[in-house]
Amino acid sequence: MFSLRKKITTLFWIAVGGLVLTTIYTAVLAQQGVETKKMITYNYKTNKHKNKSEDEQDEDASV
Repeated sequence: MFSLRKKITTLFWIAVGGLVLTTIYTAVLAQQGVETKKMITYNYKTNKHKNKSEDEQDEDASV
């Protein structure tokens, strides 16, 4: 069938291809993680500001 040299070469390139695909996949996941972190931070700050405004209105209404 295939010679030993051909099998080793084929396995080598399969491994290199797997390494490249894994690197790309990791980069995509990292990018999505950064975007998610930005969105969480934005939502946190928005809700914190909104809740602070509501608390001030509640205090004004109770006085």
